[in-house]
Amino acid sequence: MKLRIDKGEFLSALQKAKNATEKKSALPILNNFLLIAEDEFLTLKATDLENFLSLRISAEIEDEGKTAVNADKLTNVIKSMSVATVYLELKEDKLTVGGGRSTFRLTTLDPEDFPEFPQPETSTELPSVDLIKAIDKVEYAISKDDTRYALQGLYVHEVDGKTHFVGSDGHRLALFWRNSPFPMELLIPRKSLKVIQGLMKDYIGSVQCGKDESFAHFTGEDWSLSVRLLEGEYPDYMIVIPKHFNHEVVVNKSALLESLKRLSAIAESSAFPVKISFSDHVALLEISDPEYGEGRDEVDVDYTGEPIEVGFNGKYLIEALDSFDVDRVWIKIVDPDSAVVIESDDKESDPYLCVVMPMRL
Repeated sequence: MKLRIDKGEFLSALQKAKNATEKKSALPILNNFLLIAEDEFLTLKATDLENFLSLRISAEIEDEGKTAVNADKLTNVIKSMSVATVYLELKEDKLTVGGGRSTFRLTTLDPEDFPEFPQPETSTELPSVDLIKAIDKVEYAISKDDTRYALQGLYVHEVDGKTHFVGSDGHRLALFWRNSPFPMELLIPRKSLKVIQGLMKDYIGSVQCGKDESFAHFTGEDWSLSVRLLEGEYPDYMIVIPKHFNHEVVVNKSALLESLKRLSAIAESSAFPVKISFSDHVALLEISDPEYGEGRDEVDVDYTGEPIEVGFNGKYLIEALDSFDVDRVWIKIVDPDSAVVIESDDKESDPYLCVVMPMRL
């Protein structure tokens, strides 16, 4: 194996592929990239046995071949080099990496030990801009609790001709949708979302999507990703979204967000209880910490109904509000003990809502 390759393109591919490696695995081969020099391309493969990522980069191939090399070391070496083009050459069991006055010889592993990849099959497509926006808006609400297995992923499916992207941890729920159908049901693990985000960072156009018994498949112009789907049935999240409300408030998102962040200054942790009292045109926010003191702040709101007090986890409100792309949001309340819905004031430009369970304070 012997080739020359653009350093910038190679480094970009390496950094994307690192998200799909497994550093703490008992299988040393999973700490490695598989490099395959063939025709006019270098194919870079990475896997943690949950994500199977393959990227293709144009290269000047002098001798074809393949090898497996440590992912971190190769990435660090390429990143450190201050040249436009680097060369790779496999000699016996060492991979020589060079450019300018720098030369490195990296230990390699047998490429035949690298896991076999699923064969991607696709049948529909999804705009990359919608996929990356969905992850950005929903990821924060996905469960980090290992015991809630089905909630540890992004749930994608079709409802009434719309594509729903859902994340929930049982205490809150985030829902983003696009107004077009998607003919399959996917439950994508949290770690895979980071891999997809890396791939989508500079990608324009549509992603080809498919599914088989175990994997979701995504392919782009010069890459493919197979993701092992989470097993289990996703809860019926639609039943936890209230449809009728007794109190509906319109608030400036930034003003409420800034108020919450000011009050968090005396909170002991990022998850802090906050009481919000809604009355004529005003929301009063209050925080009390036995060790550090008390705080209160007011925000102007559009509300003229009966006064009502609701307790919240302040962190949940901050993360929910941060995900909106509009200036004004609705806060819709049934009563102090029921799920609260926060949704966009302009669903055409920002088709998104979140549900937050209140706290007893």
